[in-house]
Amino acid sequence: MDIKTKEIYSEVYGILNMLGNNYIMKLPSSLYKMIEEEKSNEYNPKYDSEVSLEEQNIRRESISMIALFHLNYWCCSNEEKENLRTIFKDNETKYQTELRRKYNPDNLFKRQSSEQKESSITKEVAMVEYKESILKKFSNKIKNILHLS
Repeated sequence: MDIKTKEIYSEVYGILNMLGNNYIMKLPSSLYKMIEEEKSNEYNPKYDSEVSLEEQNIRRESISMIALFHLNYWCCSNEEKENLRTIFKDNETKYQTELRRKYNPDNLFKRQSSEQKESSITKEVAMVEYKESILKKFSNKIKNILHLS
């Protein structure tokens, strides 16, 4: 398993321990044991419950895993699960909209506007000054003396 995945498990393990036994007991014991076994031994993050997770530089994957645990194991009612699913769908829609805006396949092959073309054509190009090397000058002098072209 790669280092990043082990660190994600370590972050999830740290968050679960911060939440307490109440939340850990609702998870299947095999899942918690797997997280505990797969986590990195060198990376042991500690979290402050008074600071939001976003401010504590936690990976998105770790937060996603905790959100999935919340949906599958910690929601008390079907209504709460549906609300959470709605939030997940809204977030995914926003994410896909942003991706589509950035990498719109409809605009991929459209021509550049004339303004963009002109600006790219009129960019200044630095001229490189050509200097003859010393060996080349020397060989040219010898050729001139010997009248070799």
